[in-house]
Amino acid sequence: MDEDIEPVRSIEGWIVIVRNLHEETDEESLGERFMEYGTIKNIHLNLDRRTGYVKGYALIEYEARKEAEQAIEHANDTKYLGQNIKVDYAFVKGPKSNGDDRDRRDRRRDRSLSPGRD
Repeated sequence: MDEDIEPVRSIEGWIVIVRNLHEETDEESLGERFMEYGTIKNIHLNLDRRTGYVKGYALIEYEARKEAEQAIEHANDTKYLGQNIKVDYAFVKGPKSNGDDRDRRDRRRDRSLSPGRD
Protein backbone atom coordinates (compact mmCIF):
# COMPACT_ATOMS: atom_id res chain seq x y z
CA MET A 1 0.00 0.00 0.00
CA ASP A 2 1.17 3.56 -0.73
CA GLU A 3 2.89 5.01 2.33
CA ASP A 4 1.22 8.43 1.84
CA ILE A 5 -2.26 6.94 2.08
CA GLU A 6 -3.55 5.95 5.51
CA PRO A 7 -6.61 3.72 6.03
CA VAL A 8 -9.49 5.25 7.95
CA ARG A 9 -11.60 3.37 10.47
CA SER A 10 -15.36 3.53 10.07
CA ILE A 11 -17.55 4.11 13.11
CA GLU A 12 -17.65 0.43 14.03
CA GLY A 13 -14.69 -1.21 12.31
CA TRP A 14 -12.31 -1.47 9.36
CA ILE A 15 -13.96 -1.86 5.97
CA VAL A 16 -12.34 -3.50 2.96
CA ILE A 17 -13.71 -3.38 -0.55
CA VAL A 18 -13.59 -6.48 -2.71
CA ARG A 19 -13.78 -5.65 -6.42
CA ASN A 20 -14.23 -7.70 -9.59
CA LEU A 21 -16.61 -10.18 -7.99
CA HIS A 22 -18.49 -12.64 -10.17
CA GLU A 23 -22.12 -11.62 -10.69
CA GLU A 24 -23.39 -14.78 -8.98
CA THR A 25 -21.40 -14.24 -5.77
CA ASP A 26 -23.49 -14.78 -2.64
CA GLU A 27 -23.02 -13.42 0.87
CA GLU A 28 -22.57 -16.82 2.49
CA SER A 29 -19.74 -18.07 0.26
CA LEU A 30 -18.00 -14.69 0.33
CA GLY A 31 -18.20 -14.69 4.13
CA GLU A 32 -16.70 -18.17 4.29
CA ARG A 33 -13.86 -17.07 2.00
CA PHE A 34 -12.99 -14.00 4.11
CA MET A 35 -13.70 -15.49 7.56
CA GLU A 36 -10.22 -17.00 7.66
CA TYR A 37 -8.72 -13.53 8.17
CA GLY A 38 -10.84 -12.57 11.17
CA THR A 39 -14.31 -12.05 12.56
CA ILE A 40 -16.58 -10.42 10.02
CA LYS A 41 -18.96 -7.86 11.50
CA ASN A 42 -20.86 -7.08 8.32
CA ILE A 43 -20.93 -7.89 4.60
CA HIS A 44 -22.70 -5.73 2.06
CA LEU A 45 -23.25 -6.98 -1.50
CA ASN A 46 -24.79 -4.35 -3.74
CA LEU A 47 -27.28 -5.88 -6.20
CA ASP A 48 -28.38 -4.57 -9.57
CA ARG A 49 -32.12 -3.86 -9.29
CA ARG A 50 -32.85 -4.88 -12.86
CA THR A 51 -30.92 -8.16 -13.01
CA GLY A 52 -30.71 -9.11 -9.33
CA TYR A 53 -27.03 -9.95 -9.75
CA VAL A 54 -24.12 -8.55 -7.73
CA LYS A 55 -22.75 -5.30 -9.17
CA GLY A 56 -19.18 -6.58 -8.88
CA TYR A 57 -18.07 -5.38 -5.48
CA ALA A 58 -18.66 -6.02 -1.79
CA LEU A 59 -17.86 -4.22 1.45
CA ILE A 60 -16.61 -6.39 4.31
CA GLU A 61 -16.23 -4.98 7.82
CA TYR A 62 -13.74 -6.33 10.36
CA GLU A 63 -13.45 -5.37 14.03
CA ALA A 64 -9.66 -5.03 14.06
CA ARG A 65 -7.30 -3.35 11.63
CA LYS A 66 -4.99 -6.36 11.76
CA GLU A 67 -7.80 -8.58 10.42
CA ALA A 68 -8.48 -6.17 7.55
CA GLU A 69 -4.76 -6.01 6.76
CA GLN A 70 -4.60 -9.82 6.65
CA ALA A 71 -7.55 -9.94 4.23
CA ILE A 72 -5.93 -7.35 1.96
CA GLU A 73 -2.51 -8.97 2.07
CA HIS A 74 -3.68 -12.54 1.45
CA ALA A 75 -6.80 -12.14 -0.73
CA ASN A 76 -5.75 -9.33 -3.08
CA ASP A 77 -5.02 -10.60 -6.62
CA THR A 78 -6.38 -14.08 -5.90
CA LYS A 79 -9.01 -16.12 -7.75
CA TYR A 80 -12.58 -16.28 -6.45
CA LEU A 81 -15.29 -17.97 -8.52
CA GLY A 82 -12.96 -17.89 -11.50
CA GLN A 83 -12.20 -14.17 -11.35
CA ASN A 84 -9.14 -12.29 -10.13
CA ILE A 85 -10.38 -10.17 -7.20
CA LYS A 86 -8.90 -6.94 -5.87
CA VAL A 87 -9.03 -6.22 -2.13
CA ASP A 88 -8.14 -2.92 -0.45
CA TYR A 89 -9.32 -0.53 2.26
CA ALA A 90 -12.65 1.06 1.35
CA PHE A 91 -11.84 4.35 3.10
CA VAL A 92 -8.46 6.05 3.10
CA LYS A 93 -7.05 9.43 4.02
CA GLY A 94 -4.94 10.95 1.24
CA PRO A 95 -1.52 12.49 1.57
CA LYS A 96 -1.12 15.57 3.72
CA SER A 97 -1.57 18.89 1.96
CA ASN A 98 1.57 20.93 1.46
CA GLY A 99 -0.33 24.20 1.88
CA ASP A 100 -0.58 24.96 -1.85
CA ASP A 101 -4.01 23.38 -2.21
CA ARG A 102 -7.02 25.61 -1.83
CA ASP A 103 -10.01 24.17 -0.10
CA ARG A 104 -13.32 23.68 -1.85
CA ARG A 105 -14.82 26.97 -0.67
CA ASP A 106 -11.98 28.96 -2.20
CA ARG A 107 -12.40 27.24 -5.58
CA ARG A 108 -16.13 27.93 -5.56
CA ARG A 109 -15.53 31.68 -5.20
CA ASP A 110 -13.53 31.70 -8.44
CA ARG A 111 -16.40 30.37 -10.54
CA SER A 112 -18.17 32.71 -12.87
CA LEU A 113 -21.68 33.84 -12.08
CA SER A 114 -24.66 32.47 -13.95
CA PRO A 115 -25.94 34.68 -16.80
CA GLY A 116 -28.14 37.47 -15.53
CA ARG A 117 -26.66 37.44 -11.99
CA ASP A 118 -24.53 40.32 -10.76
